[in-house]
Amino acid sequence: MNCKGMIKYLPVVLLLCACTENELLLKEHEAFAVRFSASGIATEVATRAASPLADGATLRILAFWRVGESPDLSTDKYMGEGTYRAVNGNGTLEAVNVLLLRAGTYDFYALTPALAVANPDNDGGSPACTVSVGHGVDYATSLTAGRTVSEASPAVVLDDLGRHCAKLIFALQPKAGNITSVRIESAGLSNMTHAPVEAVLCTQLPVAGIAQSDAVTIAGSEFSTPDADLKTSAATVVLPRTAGKFQFRMNAVFNGMAAAEFVADMPETLAFAPGTQYTFSLKMKGGSVQLILEVLPWSGSVMSGQDNIGAFTPVVIHIGTWEHVEIPGETGNGSTTVGTGQWRPNPELDAEIGAFGLTSVGGEGLPWASEQGVPGETGGGNTDVRPGDSWGTEDVPGSSGDGNTDVRPGGSWGTEDVPGSSGGGNTNIGSGNSWGTENVPGSVGDGNTNMSSGNSWHTEDIPANIGGDAADPASE
Repeated sequence: MNCKGMIKYLPVVLLLCACTENELLLKEHEAFAVRFSASGIATEVATRAASPLADGATLRILAFWRVGESPDLSTDKYMGEGTYRAVNGNGTLEAVNVLLLRAGTYDFYALTPALAVANPDNDGGSPACTVSVGHGVDYATSLTAGRTVSEASPAVVLDDLGRHCAKLIFALQPKAGNITSVRIESAGLSNMTHAPVEAVLCTQLPVAGIAQSDAVTIAGSEFSTPDADLKTSAATVVLPRTAGKFQFRMNAVFNGMAAAEFVADMPETLAFAPGTQYTFSLKMKGGSVQLILEVLPWSGSVMSGQDNIGAFTPVVIHIGTWEHVEIPGETGNGSTTVGTGQWRPNPELDAEIGAFGLTSVGGEGLPWASEQGVPGETGGGNTDVRPGDSWGTEDVPGSSGDGNTDVRPGGSWGTEDVPGSSGGGNTNIGSGNSWGTENVPGSVGDGNTNMSSGNSWHTEDIPANIGGDAADPASE
């Protein structure tokens, strides 16, 4: 073919090349579904791998296009969000509402459960990306920064999620002898952090200066069936709490008699730090009942069935003793009333709490604070109690959305009946002048979604946010 013949076909060749190039450019700008997996959830200390998320745990994942050199939610551009659910117990996340993005590099913010995130567009009037968290919610977040995705490579492995709340366990360990049966009617603490608390994504919950006016109570129905040694326990999740006055209370029935109420003032120097587990155990010895506090990093054993941490020695503090406790036998002769005796606090209590670093809500002074990473777990599943090596570290069912935790305001304790859990997941938070007149459901999205508000008993329904109403991702 001569040159003239080649020139004749040149426009056709150029046109085909131009079309191919335009198709490639358009393809780069098409939105595609990003796929995610999560290595797990952990406390801020730990050398071990994080524990996988419990099956059914929900996550909300938001994508931002970075404006400056480092991630900054106040200036970075919000590109969209999606919601996901953990499956298979291995970090796999299935999409509930998929996140669509174009090829590029993004910062990914994740939170579990999939709570609503306010003002992600930062359109003024309120801080960008705030989350409202209450008691009973195992809230954890992570930032996975600078990840590049494309249609050919859409997968992102999220960085470990870090916890922002604390775990409480209430346990009873009766002695052998004349005690043949036990039943817990309720247990809890007064003067807890007033809920809810708002925080910007991936920042600590700002509980300093917040009123300590809520009472957290676990209903008797949440306690495990007593084992052969009559041990029983239950757990809940609470907001972190700065040091201050509060009370412990447990109502227990022994040998089918009238309920005995064990009440004690707690040390004002004790704080509750995020990612930390606090076990309050009543241990019966002869004619006395000891109240023992054990503190550990919040472990992953409840969620995934792993063994107890083992690598960390628990901080064990004897808070005090009820002396001259009298518990009648089951013969029915004589008194049917349990005498709780006299409460005597440990005179060295404040010194011991200070020595173990339990006074800071940030947990900086805890024995394991300088170590690297301890596995943790998140809510989304209620598991059976599994005995551990020492009482107080056993696995107990959590109540971060799948049980019933009754949170009531005020420093005093009410006498209302505490509702049990039907397994549907109702976390009640009361606020106002009268206790128990308002119910705010937990926000893990798998339980009660009705909110009744105020003494006037409003009836509007506010759905819990598990991602079914995620905003449509931007696709500029």
